[in-house]
Amino acid sequence: MNEFTTYLVNRVISKGDNPLEPSNRLKVGKLEGYLSIFSNLFLFGIKLSLGVVSQSIALLADAFHTLMDVATSGIVILGFKLSQKPADAEHPFGHGRAETISSLLIAFLIGLVGIEFLKSSIGRLYNSEELMVDPRMIFIIVVTIVIKEIMARVSHEMGELIESDILKGDAVHHRSDMLSSLLVVVGLIGVRLGWPELDSYMGIGVSIFILYTGYELARNAVDELLGKPPTKEMIDSISAMAREVNGVLNVHDIIVHQYGVKKFISLHIEVGHDRTADELHVIADSVEDKIAKKMYANVVTHIDPVKIDGNIENDIMEMVSHIIKNDELGTIQDLRIIKEDGVVSNISFEIPCSVEFMQKDEVQIELNQQIYKAYPHCKIEIKFINQIS
Repeated sequence: MNEFTTYLVNRVISKGDNPLEPSNRLKVGKLEGYLSIFSNLFLFGIKLSLGVVSQSIALLADAFHTLMDVATSGIVILGFKLSQKPADAEHPFGHGRAETISSLLIAFLIGLVGIEFLKSSIGRLYNSEELMVDPRMIFIIVVTIVIKEIMARVSHEMGELIESDILKGDAVHHRSDMLSSLLVVVGLIGVRLGWPELDSYMGIGVSIFILYTGYELARNAVDELLGKPPTKEMIDSISAMAREVNGVLNVHDIIVHQYGVKKFISLHIEVGHDRTADELHVIADSVEDKIAKKMYANVVTHIDPVKIDGNIENDIMEMVSHIIKNDELGTIQDLRIIKEDGVVSNISFEIPCSVEFMQKDEVQIELNQQIYKAYPHCKIEIKFINQIS
């Protein structure tokens, strides 16, 4: 974060406090919302006054785009308050997705504004009006552009800090407002140079920016509601925390369900096959506690006992690794080997793969052939597991 954002955040939460703690997260969200409301009301007044004086359709569209930012910031605050409500009988996973629903509502309102001003801008092309543009007017709009860019950066940094898509969406909205104001400046300069129709074209451009912003917010909100996968950074972080626990050899099949900031995580941990039941229980509890405290999550672990130093295991791992060299395939997991009278009779393992991977049959045939050459009396069981993380 830059110094200005850090200063603002430190006004509401103490240094060293975890910003992801629900009460701190609410404070940061409300701070961003109220800052946006007051700043946008100020900018709306300036843009509306200049738009009325100049009769610029692009500037008027930009003014009401800014006013819509006030409404969206109010929805941001409401979404944060609703998302902090505790779980109840009807919502056992809490109300965290109220933020996402708020984002969808913001997208709808943005779309309405964009459509209305697109119609007005196109109409102005056929019914031109005389515009009054003063150079000081252009200077004032440039100042509002600088303010909007600062707001966009602060909102994005706060969204990153508390892992909030709704704040990041508000930041995108601020930036689209800034870019639309740039188009207004271009249109007003065109009027000064004798091209009054440029104002209408820039008004159309502003409307398109507004509509695109609404589309992006809606797409992200729908993805969240439908269940988009966690980021690679989150998966790597969960895996690293689990590996820090003594006794954990490997981690796989990490699944994350997210409800706002609240997460529900399940994962498989591989441990030595010679561990006692008590030791396995302690390892599992340690992994769950560690991840739960760091990520404010409910965590469930599944234990996979594995043999790590057998010659047959090493042979199979090496054999398979040469065949599955593919960006869409992961390292084999849950390797099981059964012997009868000293002869390998059964080999089973799983291969993690991307949801889009379509060559499962070809890979399985090649693996069966290679393993059967080395162990002709064994039954081979291979499962491809779609990685949703």
